[in-house]
Amino acid sequence: MVKVRFLLIFFLTIVSIPSVGMERFVKINWISPDSSVIDLIQYPQLVERVYRENNDDLIWFDLNQALRFEFQLELIKRARISPLFSSQLSYLQFYRKANRWFEYDLLATDTMLLYMSYAEQAPLHGESWFFEKQFASYLPQPSENAVLSLYVAVNINQLDDIINTYTPTIGGYKELLKSYAHLKEYEEANIALYKQVGIKKVGDSLPEKANLLARLKLLGIKVDKRSLKNDIYDRHLAKSVREFQKAHGLKDDGKIDPVTVKWLNVPAKERLSMIALNAERLRIWPEQKDSLIIVNVPNFAMKYWKSGKEVFESKVVVGRKSRKTPVMETNLDSLVLNPIWNVPWKIMVADIIPKVKKDATYLVENGIEIVQEWKDEETINPEEIQWETVNPYKFPYKMRQRPGNINALGLYKFNTPNPRAIFLHDTPSKDLFNRDIRAFSSGCVRIEKAGKFADLLLKTQVGEVISKQNTDTETRSIPLKKSIPVHIIYQTVWFESGQVQYRDDVYNYDSFSYNKG
Repeated sequence: MVKVRFLLIFFLTIVSIPSVGMERFVKINWISPDSSVIDLIQYPQLVERVYRENNDDLIWFDLNQALRFEFQLELIKRARISPLFSSQLSYLQFYRKANRWFEYDLLATDTMLLYMSYAEQAPLHGESWFFEKQFASYLPQPSENAVLSLYVAVNINQLDDIINTYTPTIGGYKELLKSYAHLKEYEEANIALYKQVGIKKVGDSLPEKANLLARLKLLGIKVDKRSLKNDIYDRHLAKSVREFQKAHGLKDDGKIDPVTVKWLNVPAKERLSMIALNAERLRIWPEQKDSLIIVNVPNFAMKYWKSGKEVFESKVVVGRKSRKTPVMETNLDSLVLNPIWNVPWKIMVADIIPKVKKDATYLVENGIEIVQEWKDEETINPEEIQWETVNPYKFPYKMRQRPGNINALGLYKFNTPNPRAIFLHDTPSKDLFNRDIRAFSSGCVRIEKAGKFADLLLKTQVGEVISKQNTDTETRSIPLKKSIPVHIIYQTVWFESGQVQYRDDVYNYDSFSYNKG
């Protein structure tokens, strides 16, 4: 009984004492022992150290700098990356509006340390945070260099500099923030949805033209004054619609079709979340473009930079929803002409064997061989296999497809060794590149202009020219002089060609984020 009483008294004593590092602020009458800020502070000892170095002076006395920092926190809150930042921001706003400046100052400094840690950890854990799950309600202390840089910024009253240092520097980030600020003005506005029947083209009547104009204004798209006179869809308004369509990856023919209407009616609140999440994703994408290949999955496009200049771009086909192309980094180290396709186990089991069961000629017609091992010269006669009794998941052999025009890899494979067996390649299915949504592959990236890309690599990376026809059927692997970094990214909003670009969330990664918390 005595032991229980002792433990109870000890517990009550512990919970009544401010956390270690916060006693200093109670003693100098900044806060009371029961202040709510005590439980909010993530790094009490580090915060105490910062203020001791600053002679116990307030740090966030410049309100403009404080509001700038709150704006950065708001982006993270909108992105739904972590409930931790949402909680800290809510309390900061509460303390500010209540003029509780000592508590505001302590929490702002602690949250700045948390923000710096987040910025340092994002390149390491961002793929998980931005595509899979929120991070835990705790982050490790920022590095000692980060703490020292905060000391300097506090000493010279340049907190804006430290905010800039720990925000993305990649091109287009500032433009995304400008668009965010513009959209925020319309967040609470009751803008009517734009509705129409059928497809509208130049010369048609637009009964809801006013709503269309309001929706275009939401995106900052200017409309010629000559289009304001009546309800006719004229060529001047069509020019603005085409600009809108380009910004959403749509066919920019000026015809207002159901897909265009769908994008026109996306609420400002949803666009704000999209911008915030994708602005934060910029923390994990490459900044240097000296030599780099980027495939943006939602844009169904790849770009290649050499010596800092964009030298090639192409439409691509990416993985379908059931076989997603992963966010990843790898290196392109060689070009394979007339590649042999070693059929992945999953594709063999789920796709090919079921087709063979229905059509015994499928393997022969598609140039697919059965082997014990992929490098074996000796093949197994498919006629000797009792296909009707085969269990695909226990099939003891492997399959490979011979080189040629019907090979699934086409005439070129751009080799990017990685454990996931994801690479870039040509394809015989050229018609797929005419689609707006191009998520059809089993995970690899198919390049529309594969022949031109191969020529470019050979001329710049090998010093060799190949025939446009590439009729030689011999498989040949040509190593590049220097491997090229390849980044497969997932960005549904970005800034390009003077306009914020929006794309469909093909893998529901954005929706997953919006529904968190």
